[in-house]
Amino acid sequence: MKKIKLAELKDAEILAQLEDAYKIIRTARFQYGVARSLENPKVITNAKKKIARLLTIQKNRELAAKSGTTKARRYSRATRKTQALAKSNASAKKAAKGTN
Repeated sequence: MKKIKLAELKDAEILAQLEDAYKIIRTARFQYGVARSLENPKVITNAKKKIARLLTIQKNRELAAKSGTTKARRYSRATRKTQALAKSNASAKKAAKGTN
């Protein structure tokens, strides 16, 4: 399934898809452990990616239900650094103003 279609799934369907993906990984790893070969080694990688996508969708839904927004705002390191610097400069000015 494509990512767009995965986002349209209901919560119960996402849990079922997660269960299936975990089962695929488990059987593929077992098969590799026994025979030391797989028909398609990408099966494990693809299943892991699918699990990551499903868990991301699930987490986004939890956050949306909790805070009412779809995604929290994330700032880059440079932006956070300038914000912290501006905050410390403002507090330093306030402290200097209070001593005079």
